[in-house]
Amino acid sequence: MALKQLDLVVDESDLPNDVNQWLVAGRARIERYWDQFTKKPLPQYIECDFDYVAKALRTVVQHDWVDGRLFCEWGCGFGIVTGIAALLKLDAIGIEAEEFLCGQARELLNQNQIRAEIWQGNFLPGGSQQLAEDTDPLVSLTHKIPPAYRQHDMQLSDFAMTFVYPWPGEEHFLRAVFDRFARPGALMLQFRGPYHVELFSKR
Repeated sequence: MALKQLDLVVDESDLPNDVNQWLVAGRARIERYWDQFTKKPLPQYIECDFDYVAKALRTVVQHDWVDGRLFCEWGCGFGIVTGIAALLKLDAIGIEAEEFLCGQARELLNQNQIRAEIWQGNFLPGGSQQLAEDTDPLVSLTHKIPPAYRQHDMQLSDFAMTFVYPWPGEEHFLRAVFDRFARPGALMLQFRGPYHVELFSKR
């Protein structure tokens, strides 16, 4: 594997006001969804610690580690991290399989005047399944829809940075996908749990 884990010490100082305001708006939208969960159950939706991820992303940007501006969030849900990246001056794109969540994310971004794109489709590039050692427990492989990149005439290798919150047991598979399809110099940030993020660079 050509990935190198970088030593990321997250700057936990206060976030900028615009990021904080965005997180407040995002949480309010998510709370409204949970209040009506039975009307639109999405058992595969789990949110990360948005504050900590925002601080991790800010740290990466401040260190000027991102070799480019194109940012991609795999499985973006309501688009919260995608919006954070946009506020940090990255060209942010979120990829999400669920049509409902894509609509929610686009509406939330538009209401808050944040410029970012939401693509509906599979965040896995074509051919990713062959990298899985055991496909049975991998939730990422259950979305039988085409890769989102194709309809936009792009590839994963166009992106400078990717963020993902892996399902338990999927972190190695997703790193393998990134290792195979990302371009040299690209970064992958994984949220692994409370106060735990991991940053990788493709050599």
